[in-house]
Amino acid sequence: MVYDRLINIQQWLLPRYCLLCHANTDSNADLCAECERSLPRLSGACAQCAASLNDDAGSNTVCGACQTRPPRYRYARAAFAYAPPQDRLIHGLKYHRRLDFARVLGTYLADFLESLPDPRPDLVVPVPLHRSRLRERGYNQALEIARPVARRFNLPLEYRHVRRIRATSAQTDLPHKQRRRNVRNAFQVDRDLSKRRIAIVDDVMTTGHTVDSLAASLLKAGADSVVIWAVARA
Repeated sequence: MVYDRLINIQQWLLPRYCLLCHANTDSNADLCAECERSLPRLSGACAQCAASLNDDAGSNTVCGACQTRPPRYRYARAAFAYAPPQDRLIHGLKYHRRLDFARVLGTYLADFLESLPDPRPDLVVPVPLHRSRLRERGYNQALEIARPVARRFNLPLEYRHVRRIRATSAQTDLPHKQRRRNVRNAFQVDRDLSKRRIAIVDDVMTTGHTVDSLAASLLKAGADSVVIWAVARA
């Protein structure tokens, strides 16, 4: 009861505002109820790569691309489609130093994963940035999103021994056919991952070539299996 009173006093003195529309939320929530309802939750997705399919697609439906050329990771899970208004949170984190958005995105991702029957991995690996990009941005947005996810499931977070060793071009700047070649052999793993089940965490999964290349490096280092946890799927 004392705690509830303290929370009420805090909200009266420091009211919370929706991170998207800036309306007073009158609660401890980061988004107002209307913005919360408008988030583009993913449905009808490929069971392997999480690419958007028809809304009536079954939960075990695999897209044609994955049937033709299966990825190295076991499956991908994405909480949202990369669309308004949720994309503003990712954009703000990635390009405008809104590190507070990482906690929100990580919490939404953890909530989504908690609702699934998937087995838990042994280790969480955020998609690494090349050191030149890290110096430029000052932080790795995937790592910041992965922190609350790892805490939620009490999982170790590996970001020191998994490195991006090539300064690749941004995938969004390249034609689709060049994206796989752009990230080939881009990652290096400096530890033994024998028999570890690993979850890669990323902010946005586009074609999936980046996480697939990273999954290949993790498997080469001995990982038993790799899955993808993404906030959004483009």
